[in-house]
Amino acid sequence: MPAVLLRKRNIWLAAALFYVFVFVYYFDFLSTGGSKEVGKAEPVQEDRQAQEDVDVETEAAAIITWLESKSFVANVKDEPIVPGEKVYFHPLDPVFPLSGDLKAPSPGFELGQIPKNADVVIGIPTVKRQGVSYLSQTIDSLLKNQVDRSVDSRILVYVGETDEEFLRDLSRSLQSSYRKHIEDGILQLISPPKSYYPPWEKVLQSSFNDALERVKWRSKQNLDQIFLMMYIYNLSPKYYLMMEDDVIASHGYIGAIMKEANRRSMENYFYISFCNLGAIGKLFRAETLPSYASFIHTFWNKKPLDWLQLDYVASAVCSYDENAQQCNKRRELKMPPHKPSLFQHIGSVSSLQGKTQNLKDNSFKSDAI
Repeated sequence: MPAVLLRKRNIWLAAALFYVFVFVYYFDFLSTGGSKEVGKAEPVQEDRQAQEDVDVETEAAAIITWLESKSFVANVKDEPIVPGEKVYFHPLDPVFPLSGDLKAPSPGFELGQIPKNADVVIGIPTVKRQGVSYLSQTIDSLLKNQVDRSVDSRILVYVGETDEEFLRDLSRSLQSSYRKHIEDGILQLISPPKSYYPPWEKVLQSSFNDALERVKWRSKQNLDQIFLMMYIYNLSPKYYLMMEDDVIASHGYIGAIMKEANRRSMENYFYISFCNLGAIGKLFRAETLPSYASFIHTFWNKKPLDWLQLDYVASAVCSYDENAQQCNKRRELKMPPHKPSLFQHIGSVSSLQGKTQNLKDNSFKSDAI
């Protein structure tokens, strides 16, 4: 704690102790009818005085403990803490800007349990696709290509569905293919409670000339990402690696990611991008997740996720006095890309029914070592 704040705290501690002493002495003076004389106390009064001295010390210790427990607030607001005063927190990255159960969301269904305090948690949101699934291919690639076992990385699959039959079938499939990984806490599957999704017809309206079905698709992606990020945040990892469910990874990707993260450890980035496409391969420091999740939640039914990523950064670094090109340069500094890309998009059947998605990252290299 800085010396100035320490002096302020000591002054308030002294004032608090003085207040307690005066209050107890005055109370004792009234209880004796104002007739107490030094050296004339009866044995019973001496016992009572001894007890009151203990009470004073106990209350003073309690006040000191209370003040010291609040001392971390001084790092946020350079003002003394007064008993009974409301405390407001305004840190660089707000810890809990979200309300209700989104602070620590509870799954409606889960399979396995990855432990807390991992180095990296890879989050994969997945949903039904018409006639095809790329999830197993994605998980296989992520597990096989980690290589560097010194990095504690875990995989969390978020299923954005509440269809019980679909969840049962998927969980059986994952148990059959990855039983050992699930038992060892390497892989976990979760889905939200049925009450998580809103009545879509009441909360959506067309925007950017998109049909309502497309607006629902991108809005649901935002809600899925919020739940996933906040669940991972409460697992207390160092980093969250944003992934999609139709991806392959470069050989040795996790070691390359940690090497780059360590190299940029002193930089104030929003994320490091290990793929040029959308929501694939974005590495976030875990402490930024609540702030970003709150931003997404504010505009969840207004814009798609990849646009909100850009808006979030632009709101922090761009000025209305500059043009779009200048803003883009500032924004890119907060989202530094890693070359070559470590992940490649492989899906062609989109999770939006009837849509074909053939995007490829041309800078992808299959071996990061």
